[in-house]
Amino acid sequence: MAGETNQPVSITVQHSPILKLKGNTPDGRLEVPAGTTVQALLGRLGVPDGQQRYLLVYANGKKQSLNYTLRRDDAVQLFLPIGGG
Repeated sequence: MAGETNQPVSITVQHSPILKLKGNTPDGRLEVPAGTTVQALLGRLGVPDGQQRYLLVYANGKKQSLNYTLRRDDAVQLFLPIGGG
């Protein structure tokens, strides 16, 4: 894409308090390399590979897959469904 650079992409990450994420800032702002997928972001935040598939991931209010490529100013929300009986 013309004018595209490999500059870091600034995003915001919000998450359920039950998730214990590493490396997230208090305001949720993070910079990730251009081309970072949700799956790579989850790895960076310390979510084990085997648990990533259980998370519900939204970017800008739309449900996304682990293959979604993050874009500048994306607002990412992470939820861990809880069940019981």
